[in-house]
Amino acid sequence: MRSVVPNLELVSIVCSGASDPLLIANILESISDSVLVLGEDGDVLCCNRVTEEMLGYSPEQLLREGLGKLLFSGYGNEDLNQIFVETVSKKSVNAYKEVDYCHPDGSLRRLAATTSYLVDVGEHETSFSGFVVLLKDVTEVFNLRRKEKELIQEKHKMAKEKIRSLQKLAMGVAHEIRNPTVTIGGFASRIVRAANDPEATKRYANSIIEAARTLENVVDAVQQCCDLPEINPSYGNISNLLHDTVSEMKASAGAKNVNLRVQDELPKDYAISFDPFLLRMAIVRLIQNAIDFSPAGAAVDISLRNVGESTVLEVRDYGAGIKEEDIEYIFNPFFSTLPHGSGMGLAVVESVVNEHLGSIQVDSKPGRGTIMRVLLPRSQDDSS
Repeated sequence: MRSVVPNLELVSIVCSGASDPLLIANILESISDSVLVLGEDGDVLCCNRVTEEMLGYSPEQLLREGLGKLLFSGYGNEDLNQIFVETVSKKSVNAYKEVDYCHPDGSLRRLAATTSYLVDVGEHETSFSGFVVLLKDVTEVFNLRRKEKELIQEKHKMAKEKIRSLQKLAMGVAHEIRNPTVTIGGFASRIVRAANDPEATKRYANSIIEAARTLENVVDAVQQCCDLPEINPSYGNISNLLHDTVSEMKASAGAKNVNLRVQDELPKDYAISFDPFLLRMAIVRLIQNAIDFSPAGAAVDISLRNVGESTVLEVRDYGAGIKEEDIEYIFNPFFSTLPHGSGMGLAVVESVVNEHLGSIQVDSKPGRGTIMRVLLPRSQDDSS
């Protein structure tokens, strides 16, 4: 804004007749901003060639047809028109305003307008003779400011989401640790009080052992999540991996009377790049998660197919589903809606899928079950 004012002073001086007409014309054309010189009634007295690129109308058009016919007859530029109206009718000058301008070529631009008086310097007195309107295209700067604002807003949003995730994580950790520690402390106190009752002491000691085992399982789950090996992909048959894994999971499914159903639509010679160890680990957790949420006698549907450049693995259960407000947290460590879940299973799945440069989608509604959909690229080579 500071760089605009000297230009206005210069224009006001040269347009007042204080210099040679040819010099005036050369100075006007050397100015990189649009310069419009208006008479007392708003007629365009002169303007430079930059105005044509800025507003989309040539100096000849503006001088011949005027602002009223060219700018005021259409819609969408009311803010810019208002600047001209207030400048002429109210003599509102020395104001800096930024407005949107719908260019005749269809583009939307951001213009900064600054107004000033045009004076005629005489031998004995100075008289008012019109106005000068300087227009500067600040579209790029405006877009950068808007982008910066959007980035700041996104940063704040991410910070809030991070806080919410940390809160969920803290709640999960507190839940997983509180119950066994309370159990240990409570039964240890009972042992002290029941020192002369061997049977009671034995029962209390077993409860303490169970609680300690729960803590050990939590620690093991965290350790396993943190100690995932680096991915070592190779081309192989994912169908064979899936069928072998499902066979291993049948005992777990049978214990809950859940039927595992597989639909494999891949060709026999279909191969993709994957790490067998890591991907098997992820599939086991997806299937086990579906089993855990399935009611007795239900089925878990597992499908494998090719869609475009992706291999799609789906695991579907027909359980209670996931609440909408919980979906964004299900991959967080320690977040679980199961009474005895560690919340680490899906965190491991997400980590493995990310290592394979894939993505995971969740489609779930309360009372209608859940679909976990994993999309894997056929190759781990970014160039392919």
